[in-house]
Amino acid sequence: MQNRPTWLPEPALPDLTTDPHQTSWLRERGSLTARLRDTWGAVSVEVIHEGPDTPLPHEADRLGMPASETAWVRCVWLRCHGQARVHARTVIPRWGPRNPWVQVQQLGRQPLGELLFRATDLQRSAFEWCGDADWPSPLAEAARTAALARRCVFHRDGAPLLLTEVFLDLFATPHDDTALPDL
Repeated sequence: MQNRPTWLPEPALPDLTTDPHQTSWLRERGSLTARLRDTWGAVSVEVIHEGPDTPLPHEADRLGMPASETAWVRCVWLRCHGQARVHARTVIPRWGPRNPWVQVQQLGRQPLGELLFRATDLQRSAFEWCGDADWPSPLAEAARTAALARRCVFHRDGAPLLLTEVFLDLFATPHDDTALPDL
């Protein structure tokens, strides 16, 4: 059984890291995909899983939904030069054809950020931070060391979308493709 991670409120980021480079990435309010492109070059999306699924217990808690309720879950690797840099996990409760997030289902290999940062009708919560999560496979293998993560909730027409981003190797030297073995 996985441990429930400790999610810290936005002002508590210095409790996890005081490194200015890491803090800069973790506090990024703009498109993470755009920042990845600016830093590492081309970004590709590898869809690991997408479809109806049961959220992790801490995700259900954050969304205020029953633990056994099904949601739309999308898990992807964001890769630069083939190297996994970010694991992104999206959870959308009360999924159905009238859900205002239905466009997520058509993203395929397109980054979620391209949808989010084109939309003008979104509200975004403050970030929460984590450094102690026991992530599910296949992420557990990639995050053998304590991976820093952030999450926030976007709302569109009152419907929530929880986005969790786990930073795997963003803190290496840009364009150093030998930092980690490919996943």
